[in-house]
Amino acid sequence: PPQPRNLETTNLIASNQGSCMHHSLLAPRYRSTAALLLSCVPASLALCPPLAFSPSSASRQCCAGNTPSACFTPTRFHPRPRASRGLVSMAAKSSLPFDPESGSLESKLHFPIDTSKLQDISKVPEGKKPVVLLACGSYSPPTVMHMRIFETARDHFRSMSEYLNVEVVGGFVCPVHPAYGKKGLAPPEDRVEMVRRSLASSDWVSVEDWEVKQGEWTRTRLSLDRMQAEVNKVSGGRETGVMLLCGADILDSMVTPGVWMEKDLRGILSRGIVCIKRSGSDPEKLIQENDVLYEYRDRIHLVREWVENNVSSTAVRRAVKRGMSIRYFVADGVLEYIAEKGLYQ
Repeated sequence: PPQPRNLETTNLIASNQGSCMHHSLLAPRYRSTAALLLSCVPASLALCPPLAFSPSSASRQCCAGNTPSACFTPTRFHPRPRASRGLVSMAAKSSLPFDPESGSLESKLHFPIDTSKLQDISKVPEGKKPVVLLACGSYSPPTVMHMRIFETARDHFRSMSEYLNVEVVGGFVCPVHPAYGKKGLAPPEDRVEMVRRSLASSDWVSVEDWEVKQGEWTRTRLSLDRMQAEVNKVSGGRETGVMLLCGADILDSMVTPGVWMEKDLRGILSRGIVCIKRSGSDPEKLIQENDVLYEYRDRIHLVREWVENNVSSTAVRRAVKRGMSIRYFVADGVLEYIAEKGLYQ
């Protein structure tokens, strides 16, 4: 789009808005004409940097007083490399709990994976690639559908074995660290135990508590990198892949500006991901309209869940709070644990 001629013009437009924009490119209450003009302002000039870009408290104070509604503080903004169209070119809708580029795999605490349910990789037929599926999320609480997607994904690879030459040898469910800050998170030890109870009857999917044992929130790519390193230790030298297993909402977040770093997306997509589709979602359109997703389209496995159940953790928490039954929404062991611990009251 055409750019404003100079900063003075931009400041004049911004000063009419009346309130500081801390966490989004445009204020929620704006006039259509001003919004159209502001949409032409580069992100590096038009936003007051949120925590995801500058975690210091000073960034939250940069709009104090009678300054214009859009604070132009380029010296406080830490520029990122230019992202592909439609990805991370604008500010995030909400701040991440930490700087998204903080931390590295080397700085994390080391814990081995639970291999008790992992298939013997040496027994995978030649010509087939062993793959481990990793799902990351809140799981507060885990529902039956959180676990069901593993079966759906494995069925997909089995039905397409003639073409994909992939054999799923194991799966892991990894609850997120509490520092992620999502509303409604139960204590990490409770979420890990509820996932463990949800998987009691599974002979190939295990709970993975590596993230919650760290001292901070961990990016998904680092979890995948760490899982790959641990799987390599027990693969006997056999090349084994690790794929992210997720719902269509995660794929949708990948095209939401500011939510993912492009280099992390490329790292995740290059491994391959399995996305479970539901009615009302259109992941094919997302892939078609986004440059990075389209580049890795051959590594995005879209799988339709034909037996749908739209139960969510939010709905379960709400039902518990209202004294309603959640039986058959969660595993019986989870139901008993919630009652025993008095969670979500």
